[in-house]
Amino acid sequence: MNFLSEWLERRCSDLNNKYLDPPGDLYTCNASGLHKVNFKADLLLITRAGFEIKNAEIIRDLSPSPDLFQTYLQEWKDKLDYEEWWPLYEKRFLKELEWDTRVKALREVYKRLIVGRNVILICFCKDHRYCHRKLVGDFFSKYGVEAKELNPVEVEQVKLF
Repeated sequence: MNFLSEWLERRCSDLNNKYLDPPGDLYTCNASGLHKVNFKADLLLITRAGFEIKNAEIIRDLSPSPDLFQTYLQEWKDKLDYEEWWPLYEKRFLKELEWDTRVKALREVYKRLIVGRNVILICFCKDHRYCHRKLVGDFFSKYGVEAKELNPVEVEQVKLF
């Protein structure tokens, strides 16, 4: 390997390391948990529909497709337990994140983190464990970003009947 090749390889490695630990922090939250936010952050509403949130930018390309959302509403919600529908939902949503428009939106979020801005991914789901905001947040873990849920479910709901 010549000097130039070694230098380029080292430089690319340095750049990759720089971007693998961006200075901005990533959070996820449902709309009702936003009252806990006491720091500066870009609010990104990653839903297809619902009410607007003051100072939040709507990023529809990080929400489930209309088809996936309708499948959830019509076939899974209140009809199946989480354990049954969540793996199906997760698989389909992660596949959707590979779409060009989704990749572009993910890059835009990452650019904010690289320049040191904090980002909060917001939707309306009550339980973050079974929500696309968790999947979007988890996507960034391979790039050195650990998403933190601001309104975690801390008590398991018990079914009485």
